[in-house]
Amino acid sequence: MVLERIKRHFDFVEMKDTNTKAFTHSFVLQIRCNTKNTTRVGFTVSKRIAKHAVIRNRLRRQMREIVRLSPKLIKLYPSHDLILIAKEEALNRTYQQLAQDFEYLLTHVKDFSNESIKKNG
Repeated sequence: MVLERIKRHFDFVEMKDTNTKAFTHSFVLQIRCNTKNTTRVGFTVSKRIAKHAVIRNRLRRQMREIVRLSPKLIKLYPSHDLILIAKEEALNRTYQQLAQDFEYLLTHVKDFSNESIKKNG
């Protein structure tokens, strides 16, 4: 399995309709099945979170690194699209806390996502 990034605006817009979401203090994770043989991940940090691009980019880099170092991601979600959306609280958390939040999302969205994936796809 391969891990790719979601970069096209169209792919992000398609994910808005997904029913499978998980929440922590730092992130919202949206997930759905795809027809490709890859796991794709997209990252969103809006201007509402931080007005300065430097701050948004730093948080986005941290999110990418957390996903890159996550060994569970491809095993739990082969052939899925995931969008990781930062919340305002993410700015006040350390890298380790962000990583813990992401691991929590991966383990707790699994049970929920299987039910809705069977219904929708």
